[in-house]
Amino acid sequence: MTDYVWKHLPYAIYLDTNALRSAGSNLDVPWINELLSITNAYGISVCISELVLSEWCEHIIEVLERNRQKLRSSIALLNHYSISVPDINPDEISLPTKAQLVEMVSERMKAAGFTIVPNWDAPISRLLKEAVAKRPPFESGGKGLCDAVILESYAEHAKENCVQAKVLVVSNDDAVKRSGERFRDREIVVDFVSEGDIIEKLKSLFNDEVSAYIEEKKLKLKAYILDHEPEILDFIKKTQLEITDWKLNPPLADPLYHVFGTIESILSVRPVRITDVIGGAPAYGEETAEDRYPVKISVEMELEIVVTEPVGFRRELFEPQARAIVQPDRLDSTSPVILDRKVYNWKSEETVKTIKRIFTVFATLDAQKEKQDVFDDLKIVKVF
Repeated sequence: MTDYVWKHLPYAIYLDTNALRSAGSNLDVPWINELLSITNAYGISVCISELVLSEWCEHIIEVLERNRQKLRSSIALLNHYSISVPDINPDEISLPTKAQLVEMVSERMKAAGFTIVPNWDAPISRLLKEAVAKRPPFESGGKGLCDAVILESYAEHAKENCVQAKVLVVSNDDAVKRSGERFRDREIVVDFVSEGDIIEKLKSLFNDEVSAYIEEKKLKLKAYILDHEPEILDFIKKTQLEITDWKLNPPLADPLYHVFGTIESILSVRPVRITDVIGGAPAYGEETAEDRYPVKISVEMELEIVVTEPVGFRRELFEPQARAIVQPDRLDSTSPVILDRKVYNWKSEETVKTIKRIFTVFATLDAQKEKQDVFDDLKIVKVF
C-alpha cells in the first residue's frame, strides 16, 4: 500500500563508533554485509555521524601505522636470517593524512549505502551542565563528551528526516544504551541493540511488519467492499438462491434462533449485512482468470419461516414434570403422597420464526492493481 506506514521496522539505524571498530578496518564482516543487504532492500537508512566517521578513521590510521611497524619488524627478521626480501623501505610507504582518509572513506561508505549525518552543533554550556549532572552517556569525570554529541546528532537527524520517528542505535556501550531520554525528548521511539543482535532484531521486526501489513491490507479490502455493500446486497436480492442448510439449530447458534418443530414454508429472505471479507481465496469449484483477484464475501441473511411446533413446547419441555406439597413431620402418617402431574397440550400450531444464515458472495477485482495495493473494478460472480 502506497500510504502504508511502518509499525515495527525502524526508519533509520544509527551506528556507534564501537560497532564500527568491532567490524574491522574494512567492515567486511557478515553482520555489516547482511545489514546493508536488508536496509538497501527496504529503504532503511543506515547512518553514521561525522564524529563517528572521524573516530573510525583515526582508528584506521592507528591500524595502518601498527602494520607499518610490523612490516619493519618482519623485514628486519628476514635480513637477520639472510633471507632475501624485495627492496622495500616501510618509511617510504606514504600514508594518507587524516583529512584525506576521512574524505576517501566517506565516499566509499556513501557508495555502500551509508548516510553521513552532520555533527550536532551543541552549545558548550549545555554539554558542561550535562557532564556535571552525569546525564547519560556522561559518566564520572565528564567522560562521554563524544558520545553525547553523536547521540544528539542522531536524535536531531531522526526528528528532521524520519516519517515516523522510530529508530535503532547499534552500540556496545552501556552508557550509550542508557541515553534513550535524548531521543524521547524529541518524541522519538528508540531501541538500543548490540551488533551481535541487530540482524535477528531486524528479522523479528520484519516478521511483525509483514503481519501488520497483511492485517492493514485486509482492513483496507474490507473497507472497499463495504463501500459497495448496497450494490452487493442488491445483487443478492435479484439472484435465485439455492437454500440447502435447513439445520434448525446450528452449532453455537444463539438460543434465540433455535427452532423446534417442522419448517413448512419461507415467508421472506433478506440480506442484512456483510460480516467478513477474505481476499485471495478462490471459491471451491470456481476458476479465476489470471488477471482477476478472487474475493469471498460473507453476507448475513435473515429468513422468515413458518414452523409447525407443539403449543407451549419449549416452556413445558424444561419445566418440572410433576409436583408435590409435603409437610415433613406428617409425611409418615399421610404417605404415600400422590404427585400432581402436568397435562401436556401437544396440539400443534404454526408460528413465524426468524433465523439467520450466512451466504457467500464470490467476486473478483483487477489483479494487476491489487498487486499495487489498489482495489478496483469489482465484479460479482455468484452467490452460494
